[in-house]
Amino acid sequence: MPTDTRYKYLLLLALALLATAAIYIPGMTGGYVFDDFPNIIDNTAIHVTQSSYTAWINAALSSPASALHRPLASLTFAANWLFTGSAPGPMKVTNLIIHLLNGALLYGMLVELLRLYAINRKSRGDVDEPRARWLAFAVTLAWLLLPINLQAVLYVVQRMESLCQLFVLAGLWGYLRERRRMLEADSIKQETSACVRAAAYLAVGTVLGVTAKESSVLLPLYAFLADLILFGLRRADGKPQRSLWLLYTLMLFVPAVLGLVWLMPHVLPAQAWANRTFTLGSRLLTEPMVLMEYLRWTLLPTPGSLSLYHDEIKASTGLLQPPATLAGFVVMFALMALAVWQRRERPLLSLGIAWYYAAHVLTATIIPLELVYEHRNYFAAIGTLLAVFSLLIGTAREIALPIVRGAIAALLIVWFAGLTLLRAQEWSDPLHLAMIEADRRDQSPRANYEAARLLIVVSNYQASPALDKAWHYLRRSAAIPGSSTLSEQAMLMVADHDAQGDDAAIWQSMLAKLRVQPISEEDISGLISLTRCRVQTSCMFDPANLQQAFLAALSQPAPTGRLLAAYAMFARELLNDIPLTEEYLRRAVEKSPGEAAYRLDIARIYASQGKLELVVQQIDALRRLNKYGQLDAQIAALEQLAERGPKTP
Repeated sequence: MPTDTRYKYLLLLALALLATAAIYIPGMTGGYVFDDFPNIIDNTAIHVTQSSYTAWINAALSSPASALHRPLASLTFAANWLFTGSAPGPMKVTNLIIHLLNGALLYGMLVELLRLYAINRKSRGDVDEPRARWLAFAVTLAWLLLPINLQAVLYVVQRMESLCQLFVLAGLWGYLRERRRMLEADSIKQETSACVRAAAYLAVGTVLGVTAKESSVLLPLYAFLADLILFGLRRADGKPQRSLWLLYTLMLFVPAVLGLVWLMPHVLPAQAWANRTFTLGSRLLTEPMVLMEYLRWTLLPTPGSLSLYHDEIKASTGLLQPPATLAGFVVMFALMALAVWQRRERPLLSLGIAWYYAAHVLTATIIPLELVYEHRNYFAAIGTLLAVFSLLIGTAREIALPIVRGAIAALLIVWFAGLTLLRAQEWSDPLHLAMIEADRRDQSPRANYEAARLLIVVSNYQASPALDKAWHYLRRSAAIPGSSTLSEQAMLMVADHDAQGDDAAIWQSMLAKLRVQPISEEDISGLISLTRCRVQTSCMFDPANLQQAFLAALSQPAPTGRLLAAYAMFARELLNDIPLTEEYLRRAVEKSPGEAAYRLDIARIYASQGKLELVVQQIDALRRLNKYGQLDAQIAALEQLAERGPKTP
């Protein structure tokens, strides 16, 4: 292609990036939401104010979102905090920059993909390079403006997803480029060299991506599907490319089998699902329906369909409970069959469908994650758009009904831009966003609770229209079947603020839920918040009621380490019962031996009682957990406590 034509597309790409930035600008004034709080605001390890080796190591290993800690993502949050403090605006600007970089990488990757596609279709001669560039640009522009991608930009903690995909897109681009060089190679040496570089791109992209989020392990799968559908993993002469089969055996098939073997013991036991309101079976029934909804929200989004919260979607209990469950399976198998059927005639359609489902292999199968989150479509949306726009725009110079197809593609992009702008404006103010979400989703416990929480903050617990509205949302949230006890917790904090109020009915509602529903992390967070509120004397309820709530939760099968530790805190702070505190901390350590906080707490109890042998045992265990010196200060403090002898904890 002539250089001036290439520059034309690069100029168009630059304009697309500027337009995307302009559309997102209103959302830069918004605040933190939902999981931003445990991962950023409450995660003191990333609150770096002075640069030091220890501070950066602690920040890198601080993420509560994953056992792998996602260190690169955490380090970027810490860097934001060091230079701009706790303000959410700069955090969101960083996310926007990552999104724009991903857009540029996506365009480059798609151009390379379509070059491979042109080689695939060379015998037919039906690929026009300018048309192919238009397809790459249209998919990139639509993806940049796609409303379902908004959370990866304005929901700060979802930088983990967008940063991960930056390495995925870069690795995939590099692989496709080297794959083209393998096909164009003049010698075995050149072909082998290109294959080694292709493997390196996959390996480096996967490893670096994992430091932001585990989703990058799907990079070899994306590359495999592209190669399989476009070329059948063959050489230019049509013979099997054995080096590629070896590459994928080592980088995809063997790791997949090993990962599955490792994962099964963690997902098959019923205990793995103890904090979920669904089982493994019901999750597998539900996810095809969820994937069908994702497609609708991607291609035909409306203001009412997109949301931070989708907890109104309940797990399926049968193929017709709800009926959309069966529809989800029908759509999923129909699209898979379409991809197989159209592999030769319309390989880009097949690849788009394959990428869409591949992108959900981790989040829509057997791992006990929550059922629905829009940001999980960040890469999947590329597959969706590639499939649809390959039909609308195509790569041939002559297509049927070009004006109609082009108009549909243009209308989709304009609709995406307008709705993303509307959503960015809604995200510009936390309270405004929360109330919109609650009013649109009257069956979402989280949306209604969040609106109430922010209204309570605005009211400062004083009688006002804001507090009246908060009560409205809290009552509605609490009444939704299957909702957690967060709303009851908030109602108690309002009713008993500074003086005990009429709280009997609220406690009864909380106890009823804790006795029969699976105990969720939200329930435990509510109990911890009530304990702290009572300790600070901001809440004046009877501690005996809170103890009953704890005991109801603990009566459920297999209480988690976090719940056991929460009751230990209650016993220490409100009952002043040290033996009970010690008992439940010991149980928490047994349940979660890798949680350093529980070992630190029980070691302090042992030190205060002069049980030096037990203190030493905990110090030894903490040293084994002490990666890169992150626990040095706490271990030194414990050693000093042990030296000073018994003291009231």
